[in-house]
Amino acid sequence: MIITTNRYVVQAAYAAQNQEHIRRVMEELRALHRTDLKYSAFVEDDGKTFIHLRFCANEEASKVCLTRWNPSRRFKQRFSQVILKYYPPQRSI
Repeated sequence: MIITTNRYVVQAAYAAQNQEHIRRVMEELRALHRTDLKYSAFVEDDGKTFIHLRFCANEEASKVCLTRWNPSRRFKQRFSQVILKYYPPQRSI
């Protein structure tokens, strides 16, 4: 099992928009009906710190998120403007 954790803090004004983006991604993931991939996202009590957990049965499942939801350049640019702190991804096998 491959477990990846991403944690970041966004500007408070962007938090609702980020939650909506996460909701859309989660819908797309559910529509894939994959049993080898589980994805959860949480918001800390401050309302602007986000934690994403990805549980993958193997490397192929791990690549699904990286290839399917590789953020567009526009999203990356916008995200870089609103992020306050980004913690390096943590991965365990």
